[in-house]
Amino acid sequence: MSNLQLRLLTAAAGLPLILAVAWIGGWTFALVLAGVGLLAAMEFVHGWLIPSMPIRQVLPQLPTFIIAPAVVAAAHVEPRWVLGGFVFAGLFGLLGYLPTNAIGPRKPYRVYCWCVLYLGILPATFVLVRDVEQGREWFFLGLLSTFAVDTGAYAVGRLIGRHKMAPKISPKKTWEGAAGGIIAGIAAVFALNSLFETGVAASTIWHFAIAVPPAAIIGDLVESWMKRRMGVKAASGLLPGHGGFMDRLDSLLFVFPVLYVFLELRVL
Repeated sequence: MSNLQLRLLTAAAGLPLILAVAWIGGWTFALVLAGVGLLAAMEFVHGWLIPSMPIRQVLPQLPTFIIAPAVVAAAHVEPRWVLGGFVFAGLFGLLGYLPTNAIGPRKPYRVYCWCVLYLGILPATFVLVRDVEQGREWFFLGLLSTFAVDTGAYAVGRLIGRHKMAPKISPKKTWEGAAGGIIAGIAAVFALNSLFETGVAASTIWHFAIAVPPAAIIGDLVESWMKRRMGVKAASGLLPGHGGFMDRLDSLLFVFPVLYVFLELRVL
């Protein structure tokens, strides 16, 4: 079976499930997302600490990186509980960045710190957005507009991409592709805002519309940078044809915090 066939088969099986869980919301959404976060945290710790070994070898470290998905689930109980993630990240960071090895190797603690921030705090905003008034509409607006950025960037980059954006991080990304993603993302936000009848005027939604593409592109580049540093092509092989869960979450992890901040500040 070709890689394209694997991608299509995985997408056909997974996409309806994702959409159904997001539609239902509540604890179903929070717990499924926490499960995804757990698998992504395994990929993160594996990639930074033992990329040459099977991913199952990170399971003994479960008591540390399980904090990340716990933060995601806690967001559904009380938004302020997400702040606990910063406490754990701070403690790990303190141990990881101390100028001494008295407590043992410092790198694992640094990895746990960034794991909580990247795969705990950031995806917790998915739950926070889904739990607001009209959360279903806002979640799908954020999700689909991010897909529009990625698709627009990929299509335009393939067609006319010539000038490399960040060749040392992601050689295939071009400025032409980024421009295509920006246009597609902005157009998608306005179209989806009208389709979902959020009640937000076009004169206001533009605040979010212009923020989506840069956030999505930065999220993609951050993920690419991490994989370069890890020395891996994909976060894992847990999603046949797609790599790993981190590979699918990359852009979304930066878009949803922006969306939640806008919603909380009532900019929208």
